[in-house]
Amino acid sequence: MKTAKTRWVWILLSTALFFLALCAGAVRLIDPFFHYHAPDPEAEVWFDQRAQGAGLLRSQEYETILLGSSLAANYRPFWFDVFYETSTVKITFPNGGFREFGQALAYANTRQDVRRVIFGLDPNLLSRDPAEEPDQLPGYLYDDNPWNDGQYLLNKDALLRSAYTVLKKAQGETQALQDAFVWDGNVSFNREEALGGYDRPEHREAAKPADWFRENYTANLREVIGWLERYPDTEFLFYFSPYSILFWDKADRLGETEAVFAMLDEVTETLLGYDNTELQFFMDDLPVITDLDNYADHIHVAGRVTYRMSEAMPTGEYRMTAENRRERLDALREFVVNYDYAGIFAPGEGE
Repeated sequence: MKTAKTRWVWILLSTALFFLALCAGAVRLIDPFFHYHAPDPEAEVWFDQRAQGAGLLRSQEYETILLGSSLAANYRPFWFDVFYETSTVKITFPNGGFREFGQALAYANTRQDVRRVIFGLDPNLLSRDPAEEPDQLPGYLYDDNPWNDGQYLLNKDALLRSAYTVLKKAQGETQALQDAFVWDGNVSFNREEALGGYDRPEHREAAKPADWFRENYTANLREVIGWLERYPDTEFLFYFSPYSILFWDKADRLGETEAVFAMLDEVTETLLGYDNTELQFFMDDLPVITDLDNYADHIHVAGRVTYRMSEAMPTGEYRMTAENRRERLDALREFVVNYDYAGIFAPGEGE
């Protein structure tokens, strides 16, 4: 009797080990997160920016990192290769947190000699409470420790993603590396879409104090300053995306306009105090921000605009300096404070 039980235990253990080995082998062979091999530059399946971002940092050769949230997704890395005569990898985390970006940056510096970081410094991220940041990076992918690879190889999600990758490749549903996580071809950018994606808030009677966001943005800025001090030989180019006029309508109705400008004032002044920092400020590109045909909602801008932005960056056309900072912020404030927001909407619309 005991011999029969022992035999069944061994059969169960052997079966379990067989399926675990099968799972590990399948994930190792297909490698959906590019932990062991580089992605196919012409035809790959892209589905997880955080997990596959680690594989890009691990497998690619680059001097420049384009880093940011979903607002950075509609840039193509080769644009920067051409405009800056460099080699670029794009790493984007939707709704990303500064600690996540810092972790990716730290890993990149263990893999390559990073000379330039182009980072989308979104006001919405700066003003967010750090306690509300996502913490979704799979840390076991963002290191070179082989002893934790089991978390990848024996991972149900990785196994399902392996099957998904095989299926999509068999169906020919792939994208080139340069188009990884680009989504501007999947939505329309026009006035109707922008207004349709904008939930206009009720008007607040009393304005919020100018220091409304200060606790949040000082904590987030501390993370960014940590990068500047940790990598003093790396050039950090921070760009501020051209949020549409609907963003300023929202700030106006929530009573947050002065708080946003107080944040922009302190953040830009602080960053310009570092020698390895350059600021590119697109928020005051008035022809762009007032043309809602450039937008899918109140902040996400079309690829044709991001192309012009990337082309303009090395020219210095939109560069913010210590000399022009005050004038540009004051001019933008004057514009948005006096803008006719009611004129954006048809009678009865947005009320």
